[in-house]
Amino acid sequence: MTAHAKLSASGSSRWLNCPGSVKAEEKYPNGGSSVFALEGTRAHEVADLCLKAACDADVYVGKKVLDDVIDVAMAGYVQEYLDYVRSYETATSKLFTEERVDFSHVVPGGFGTLDSAVLDYDTKTCHIFDLKYGKGVKVDAFENSQAQLYAIGIEHELSFLNSIDTFVLHIVQPRIYNFSSWEISTYDLLGFSTFVAKIAAKAISGEAERSPGEKQCQWCKAKGDCKTLSDFTTKVITSEFDDLGDLDSETLTDSQKKTVLDNKKLVETFLKAVESSVFDQLDQGITFEGYKLVEGRSIRKWSDEAEASLSHKLGDKAYNKKLIGVGAAEKELGKDFVNDLTVKPQGKTTLAPSSDKRSAITSDLFEEIN
Repeated sequence: MTAHAKLSASGSSRWLNCPGSVKAEEKYPNGGSSVFALEGTRAHEVADLCLKAACDADVYVGKKVLDDVIDVAMAGYVQEYLDYVRSYETATSKLFTEERVDFSHVVPGGFGTLDSAVLDYDTKTCHIFDLKYGKGVKVDAFENSQAQLYAIGIEHELSFLNSIDTFVLHIVQPRIYNFSSWEISTYDLLGFSTFVAKIAAKAISGEAERSPGEKQCQWCKAKGDCKTLSDFTTKVITSEFDDLGDLDSETLTDSQKKTVLDNKKLVETFLKAVESSVFDQLDQGITFEGYKLVEGRSIRKWSDEAEASLSHKLGDKAYNKKLIGVGAAEKELGKDFVNDLTVKPQGKTTLAPSSDKRSAITSDLFEEIN
């Protein structure tokens, strides 16, 4: 078994919703880690070190962890995670951190590494914590498949103790102030494991069909070449409109508008993936009819010698002074100091699906904003 399970916990939202994606991704090599992924790995390492040593994250400020120096900002975000996890520890609990969890009894070859867990023997409750250091995509604990797979593995390993009645799954995403949790009983978890086993068997067989959707297509490496996704996006539009050439956004019915909005992200994801696939093909020297790579638009910028010359000629007039950004200040001074100097103005009104947890803006509030 390699270091990454074929049916991994972290990729479960993809293969559980589209079991055919497992075979589809086989021909695509694993890419290298991005700057953001490495940053997340570093934050997880600091969190693990702190939990094991029972210390706070500021201990590592200015020190190298995984070949890079930990700054005040990262330490502050990691500390929020540490405080959250520690708030669930009791005199009758046991802490686990960076533990490998095996759920291969349900998913062939399935395993993963959970960030941390607190098992309270008194209440027979196991809290599973997943630190999400990224801030690009908000993650919710509700029915989170990755955390549920970890719970399945823990329940199987400790079942002989009869020590767990309930699992509480926690997502801690401190950089966007997202702290969510969701509870599931051991009984319901076993029902989920039965469902997972069926999907996993289908996915591993290589005979599963593909099933497009926003959640499963988001991180799928095969989406740019997926005919099933292409057919789906075409059907979404053409099934609602008789003549695409005569579309007028002012005369669309509410049903037609809803179809467009419900599938906007999925269609955009597909279009970007196709564009990326064609770009890669041309970048490798393989022709693609009707398209070519060209130099993008460029703007002038100062040469390396410009600063010395301009400062000599213009003095202080050669520079514009402005305050550094809030994020940059937090890196230098820490979040607590910066929070006292910032304000959070009213956010811009935006469109969101009814399932969004934020409260709807009423007509009275519109009047106040205006």
